[in-house]
Amino acid sequence: MQEYLIHPDFTLVLIWKKNRMEKTLLQPADSGTTNCMRTSPEPSRTLKNLYRYYLHREPLHQELPLDWQKIPPFRARVLKTLFRLVPWGTTVTYSRLAAMAGNPGAVRAVGTAMAGNPWPVIIPCHRVIKADNGLGGFSCGTEFKKKLLALEDIIL
Repeated sequence: MQEYLIHPDFTLVLIWKKNRMEKTLLQPADSGTTNCMRTSPEPSRTLKNLYRYYLHREPLHQELPLDWQKIPPFRARVLKTLFRLVPWGTTVTYSRLAAMAGNPGAVRAVGTAMAGNPWPVIIPCHRVIKADNGLGGFSCGTEFKKKLLALEDIIL
């Protein structure tokens, strides 16, 4: 099953398998894909929560039904740490996130975890930046990363 979060700046496709969110697909609003998408007639509680989070800045429920089965242990720890400890409107460096996840020397592994994040925007990898306050990478490009950060009133 798929659900769509259509925001003025992006579209997020939630892909479900056996009542767990397997992954999301993130697309900039200007990609032209939103014209052919419809919201679900019976949106899930998770989708409703995401709408409130991104449109009204209400807190995101911490217990989302994400499918962690295919995520290696360290990568899962990094993603969970980011989700739980880096709130809306804040950023964290790759090195700080490595330390927060319990392995301060694993800066590159944190970058790999961000690049392989199956739930962009939900696990906010766009909030992870370089030590020199540079943007670092992002799956949809750095201009889109800037736009997501600006939604949270973060300007680098």
